[in-house]
Amino acid sequence: MREIFIGVSILGVFGVLSWMAFTLITVDKRTEVMSVKIEQNNEMLKPLWEDFIRRSAAYDNKTIKHGEASVKIWK
Repeated sequence: MREIFIGVSILGVFGVLSWMAFTLITVDKRTEVMSVKIEQNNEMLKPLWEDFIRRSAAYDNKTIKHGEASVKIWK
């Protein structure tokens, strides 16, 4: 009876360790895929953001033709 209990305990511990290793590998793969997607999005959005900053800096000192900006109206 004792040998069966020890065998089941060892099998349970081995099963839990295997499950943990499998889960960590799966999470690592998902994290890597997400990292690549974020880098691609960053490379895609960077020129658009730089263009937006450049244009807003060019229009900073000019008046708005149709009244105040909506940001000023919200305040």
